[in-house]
Parts: sequence; C-alpha cells; structure tokens
Amino acid sequence: MSARRPLRVGMVHLSDPRIDSRIQRLAGALAARGDEVDLVCLGAPSAVRVGAGTIRAHPVGTEKPAGGPGAYVRGYLRFLAAAGRRLTRLDLDRRFDVVEIHNMPDVLTAAALGPRLRGTPVILDVHDTFPELFATLYGRAPGDPLVRLVRAQERVGAALADHVIVVTGEARERLASRGVGVGRCTVVMNAPDGAVLGPARPARRLPAAGPMRLLYLGGLAPRFGVETLIRAFGRLRTTAPRVHARICGPGADRDRLARLAAEVAPDRIEIPAAPVPFAAVPAELAAADVGVVPTLHDAFTELLLPVKLLEYVHAGLPVVSSRLPAIGHYFTGAELRTFAPGDPAALAAAVEAACADPDGTHRRAQAAGARLADLGWERERARYLALVDRLAGRAPDGEAGADGATGADGAGAEAAGRAAAARGRPSPAAALVR
Repeated sequence: MSARRPLRVGMVHLSDPRIDSRIQRLAGALAARGDEVDLVCLGAPSAVRVGAGTIRAHPVGTEKPAGGPGAYVRGYLRFLAAAGRRLTRLDLDRRFDVVEIHNMPDVLTAAALGPRLRGTPVILDVHDTFPELFATLYGRAPGDPLVRLVRAQERVGAALADHVIVVTGEARERLASRGVGVGRCTVVMNAPDGAVLGPARPARRLPAAGPMRLLYLGGLAPRFGVETLIRAFGRLRTTAPRVHARICGPGADRDRLARLAAEVAPDRIEIPAAPVPFAAVPAELAAADVGVVPTLHDAFTELLLPVKLLEYVHAGLPVVSSRLPAIGHYFTGAELRTFAPGDPAALAAAVEAACADPDGTHRRAQAAGARLADLGWERERARYLALVDRLAGRAPDGEAGADGATGADGAGAEAAGRAAAARGRPSPAAALVR
C-alpha cells in the first residue's frame, strides 16, 4: 500500500495564530499527521514543525480593524484584498488540496476565488455568528439596514464555500434558520486539545489557606463581562479577603479595565500588559484555583460555549460561570457555580459560596470533568480530519456526513450518548447531530 501523500491546506484568518487557539488546534491536527498548512493571517512570519508536518504563517497585516462600522468595513476589505493576493500566489506556487476560511467576516471566502476556480474545495469555518455580533456590538436592531447587509455577506460567504463548519449545535441551528449551510454544515467544537494542554487533570480542591487565585482567560471586549468580575471585588475584598484575580486576554479595553481594577481592588487584581500566547495557557491554568466565565447575555453570547470554560474544566479547575443558554445546554448548576450575567453581587456571591463549601465545589468540578469527557477533542479532531479528507477526495462517501451525522460524527455521538446515558443525562453530542 503506497504511503499517504501529505495534503496542502491553506487557511485565511483575520487573527494572530499565536493567540488564536482554534487556528492552532485545527492547523495542529493537520500538521501532526504530516500535512502542510499555510496560514494567511495577522502577526509575524513563522514556520513551525508539528509532528510530521509544518505550519507556516504568511502575515498580510498586524492588527485587527477597530472603530466604528465604517472602519471595520475598510479594514476587512484591505485584509480581504491582501489575503486574496497572497493565497493565490501560494496556490500558484504549489496547489492547495483544501482552503479553509475562518470568519469574521464570512465573505473572506472571496479570498479563495483563485484556488476555487482551479477546483480547490473551500471551507468556511464560522467561529462566531457575525450578524448577532455586529447587532449587539453597535446596538442595532435585527431589521437595521446594516444588520441586513451583514446577513447578506454571511449568505454570500457561505455560498462561496463548499462546506461550513460551526462550533456548536446552537450556531448551526441559527445559521439554518437563515438558510445558511443547510445540508452541508458540520459541528467541530472547541474541545481542549490534550496535545497542547496536557492530559485532563483530576478536579482540584481549593487551597485551605493562603491566596485563592481566580483566573480569567479570554477577550477583554465589554461583552465578555470582565468589568463585572472586577466590580465583584468591591464586595469580595471584605467578604473573601484571600481571593485574588488574574485577567489575561487581548482587547482595546485593557487600559480602562486596568484603571478600574486599581480603583476597586488595588493589589488584588492583575491584568498583564500583553495578551498571553496560547503556548502559555497551560502554565496559567496550573497556577490558578478557580476559572471564571463572566460573559454578558445578549443575542450573540447566548450562542457561545466559551473555550475558556472547557479549558478550565480540562485543567481540573472549579468554574464560576454566567448562566447562559448555550452553556446551560452542556453544563448545569450541578457542575458549575453559576450566577446571573452582568451582576457583580451575584458573581461575588458565587465565589463566596465556592469558598464556603469546598467539598461541594470539588464535587462540582468532578462532575464537570466527567461531562467534558463527552466532548473530547479526539472525537472533534477525527470529525474534522475526515471532513478535510472527504473534500480533498481522500475519504469514501459517508465517512463524514454533510451534517456530521455519519462516520466520525455519528460514532462520536453514539459513544457520547452511551456515556451520558450511564449518568442519566441527555448527550450534548447527540444534540449536535439531531
């Protein structure tokens, strides 16, 4: 039997791969089996050997667009033009087998027109549902002309792709309600990758004495609720004096949040001056005692299952989390300490409850770890690689169905269903393929 020829996969994403965990996870899965991955992205040029393959970064910019809607549109168009030129040159040098475009925006799939015209299959990987994000970011109603325009570019972006990937079943359902990706959409969740984070760790017990360290990993945009976490220290500094927080993430709001932290709880909240690279995440998790997910509730965030939550659980950390619809689909109050989104007093009360009941907090962390076993990266990785192979003409039909309901996906759902049934609970994996 002849040796498998490595695939050549191009990816386009308006982010820096050093801090984008999904890009690292998917590119790493391809490279680990020997494929060659070229990233057209932001940041700095690099070439990293992973397993038998290589991941090369070809930056065409350094920063994401910022400002009002007009500034975003201009920034997106500049990146789209530059990414299209670079991707086409790379494809002419050595043809891609598959091109994967990561939103936002969805219409970045236009950057792959050159390879597509030569017959290369294109994937649109939807990290976030852009219409919901745009509407909540700028306070626009669903019928606003600009929101309708963003929905139109979502349809165009998906139409220029052969297949669509989303990160949760909720996101797939929302896209399907708009007629996007129907019959050609697969869920590949942001499950923690043990090859990067190390093996899943047993649930940790809170320290009996000394500082108790809360960790926030994620963006600093207002919708992620970091201000709620900081303001909770107005109460925690007296009710839980040994609690400290470390807030790690990218975002233009960093300086304002740092000033607020210095005002509310000086010497109790640390906000590093620069984003923590993904390679440093395992060390951050190892140094923490509790993970915090303070995300606010809106039409965009209600679809999110934050990757930071899954990473906390993978590391054995007890979790204090906002009570959001998508999170509640996968985890309950028996596994997380939850609170009303946007309420600093409720967040503080949840932390106080965790401190007052260390045994109960440990039991929740154990239950969350068992739940995460249903959402393992090995299953998601197999589904993703099977899809790439099928689009590249490498796998027989049916190995990864259009809606992820057969082959790797169906097998994973069946296994997850058996594990969940043993605990008397519905399977989230089954929900993803219903």
